[in-house]
Amino acid sequence: MIWRLIRTGERFMFSTPFTKACIIWLLLLISQVSLAFEYTLEFTEPQLQEKISTMMPVTKQTMMATIVVDQAKLKLIEGSDKLSIAAKLSATLLGGLKATGDLKVQGTLSYNAKEGAFYLKDPEIVALDIKEIPPRFHAQIKELAQKGLAKKLSHQPVYKLKDDDMKQNLAKSMLKSLQVKNKTLIATLGLF
Repeated sequence: MIWRLIRTGERFMFSTPFTKACIIWLLLLISQVSLAFEYTLEFTEPQLQEKISTMMPVTKQTMMATIVVDQAKLKLIEGSDKLSIAAKLSATLLGGLKATGDLKVQGTLSYNAKEGAFYLKDPEIVALDIKEIPPRFHAQIKELAQKGLAKKLSHQPVYKLKDDDMKQNLAKSMLKSLQVKNKTLIATLGLF
């Protein structure tokens, strides 16, 4: 008997237009609250260029050679989460042989939620042009430069969220999306 009354009450409660309207309003309110915990950051090429410039020069030294990468010029790759860096390279090999050249590095930005920081992930040299050194040494120079760049660029943040900004602090927990549009890197962070 009691069970029948409860079942009848449930049907009545969810069948009234007022109750349906309340449920719809409640769902709309919840969706708006979740949007309030979303935060969008925009980074322009000049802003990112400034940060990359502070990381330069990158030097990698071994017993056989010293490689220095400097004068980095950043470019965002449209429609992706990637960026490209063109830079100058100078090499001094054992025996005093010196060379200069150009290289191009590509990588993606990754987000570390614990630190609230963006890092250049997997920086990879995709082009290397050195004229003064025989081509048989190019692979070794590329490997040294790659190690130096990967170590420096993947361990030093490109951008760190501010702890004193309440919105950034709340949104710090999760990266929703990261993409380049109109030469601007757009990062959307949020709790949900």
